[in-house]
Amino acid sequence: MKNVAFIGVGKMGAQMAARLAAAGFKVTVFDPNEAAVKELVSKGAAAASNPKAAAEGADAVMFSLPTPAILRAAVTGAEGVLGSVGKGAVLIDFSTVDPETTKELAKAAADKGAEFLDSPVSGGVAGAANGKLVLMVGGDAAVLERATPMLNNLAGRIVHCGPIGAGQLTKLSHNLIVAINTVALGEVLAASVKAGGNLGVLCDVLTAGMAGSKMLDWFQKTLFTAERPAFFAIDLMHKDIGLCLDEFSNYPMPLGQLVKQTYNAARAKGLGGKDSTSICEIYEELLGVRLQAAA
Repeated sequence: MKNVAFIGVGKMGAQMAARLAAAGFKVTVFDPNEAAVKELVSKGAAAASNPKAAAEGADAVMFSLPTPAILRAAVTGAEGVLGSVGKGAVLIDFSTVDPETTKELAKAAADKGAEFLDSPVSGGVAGAANGKLVLMVGGDAAVLERATPMLNNLAGRIVHCGPIGAGQLTKLSHNLIVAINTVALGEVLAASVKAGGNLGVLCDVLTAGMAGSKMLDWFQKTLFTAERPAFFAIDLMHKDIGLCLDEFSNYPMPLGQLVKQTYNAARAKGLGGKDSTSICEIYEELLGVRLQAAA
């Protein structure tokens, strides 16, 4: 696999496509964001006018797109990759979507003689930039084995989760737990600071004890800073929560539903573009505190 099409070069996709180009793959990219495409062209990629054009002659077609509808259009739409992709090509989806959409698109690919892997990721923009993403892969093990040498340029760990859709189910479960953890931390930390607790001491003790978590560690780079950079938007996490709760709609999910309502409140207040850790600003406003590390 040397010829790669990459559809969707936003914050994550741009880093991944750049790594493949740097590793010597022939990379053709498409994204409606012309500036993002131009930046990748300067790094050795070629530009295409639409997904169909990008996929012509590709051994692998990769996707990093924000919603199921946009992904579906990129695969099966009038200018979708299935209009040009060759038999034996592998479609690899790094987006986070629902398992049913994944199964639908995998069948459409199979009808064209192409393979499909759902491979949502964890690790954020930093992981995409340094090639240390965790890939949660659903699909045929033999297809994954064939794609692994290429995927090793992007991932520090590749986990085969099971058949088509299993990667997406795993990722949605992961993100719901992250969202629950984030809201729980925001609620308790804001209340503790309001009651007179010291944020630095609280974090030291929580980290050392059973309440420690990677999410709490991540707060040091996001919520606790003055800048609060947006790595993964509240809007995107809200989308993932919704997809997960739709998948689990027949099961009791009281915490998940409560967290979704908290995200609804944040979006209603205009916070949707901020980092997902800024969900805690709901509690900051309610209690009149600011969760920020001491200078």
